[in-house]
Amino acid sequence: MTTVALEVSEVDGAAVVRPSGLLDLTSYRELRDRLLKCAADGPTAIVARLDDGFRCATPVFMSIFTTVWTRLAEWPGVPLLLVGESTGYRQFLASPAASRMVPAFTTLAAALDAVGAPPERRRDEIQLPDSLVGALVARQFVRDACARWGLGHLEDNAVTVVTELVENAVRHAESAPVVRLEYRSGRLSIAVRDDSTEHPREPDSRTTPPTGVGITIVARLSRVWGCSPWPSGGKVVWAVLG
Repeated sequence: MTTVALEVSEVDGAAVVRPSGLLDLTSYRELRDRLLKCAADGPTAIVARLDDGFRCATPVFMSIFTTVWTRLAEWPGVPLLLVGESTGYRQFLASPAASRMVPAFTTLAAALDAVGAPPERRRDEIQLPDSLVGALVARQFVRDACARWGLGHLEDNAVTVVTELVENAVRHAESAPVVRLEYRSGRLSIAVRDDSTEHPREPDSRTTPPTGVGITIVARLSRVWGCSPWPSGGKVVWAVLG
């Protein structure tokens, strides 16, 4: 099985990563998940340095950076930037074949200068017990945050979403979940972390009658929702409202 190594360092609040090895079908998911993990704690940006130590089995696999950029733009709102540090990557990133969505630079210094100040955020987090009592605590936690942040228009949906996510974490992941709330740029994100690596899935409406509960109602009430790996293990299931 092919593996891709990822060297990670912190520079001025940004996570600077340097992938190495061969990116192909067997290592694509591994690298994608490692890049997503780097964003979990909310650095100012992720800057990927690309040189000859990192090879793609075919140029189409460079789409991994567009995939990661799209996911990070929704949660946790961390930008992804690319730096071409070899002649080959500088030429590719300047070519029409490269994604126009992911910003590209020729030096690390230029990429860091482009990061700028992150948008203002309000953030709060709470550790819950490994029981359904946690859902009660989570609901009050959300109500209090919405009151402090002037988000009464989002409160009802936010309370419903956090209830479903916390109950899923307790019942199915058998975990003591951690709830993180963040408000930025008019959007409220609700993230629930648990110890399981199994990703939740919305039921197939063709085979499962819609009941309006569980992850189905999370999908209906949210602008977007998803699941990302957590650096220390487990996962975080998140939803964005607003």
